[in-house]
Amino acid sequence: MALKNGTTFGRPKAVLTEEFKLFYDRWKSGELTAVKAMEELNIKKTTFYKLVREYERELLK
Repeated sequence: MALKNGTTFGRPKAVLTEEFKLFYDRWKSGELTAVKAMEELNIKKTTFYKLVREYERELLK
């Protein structure tokens, strides 16, 4: 019944935001550490690196 009504299950998906892209640029330039970027974005380590991989794939296209 829930599936028919469009209910989503599981964890919310991590989404690439413009804010993440700004922190990514600052991190890559050495202005910011990865740990500090994670704290500022309020995301966990695994989510941060998942978004990094996703963003870098996007850049290569």
